Amino acid sequence: MATLSVTMVVTALGLLARRRWAWWVAVIGLVVNAMGDLATAISTGDPRTLIGLPVAGLIVWWLMRREVRAQFN
Repeated sequence: MATLSVTMVVTALGLLARRRWAWWVAVIGLVVNAMGDLATAISTGDPRTLIGLPVAGLIVWWLMRREVRAQFN
């Protein structure tokens, strides 16, 4: 958990500095998180775990917009 926390802090700082690598880490991390939420919902049968899907989806959608991507070139 400590490694994940440090990774997210470094990524957040990279996003604030508009670094391209941070954009990639954020997109990949959000997609992996959404897939984990989906896998948890399927394996446990608990639909409450699906709340992360629209949240991650909206953030990835926002990050993928042309105007946002252009900020990280």
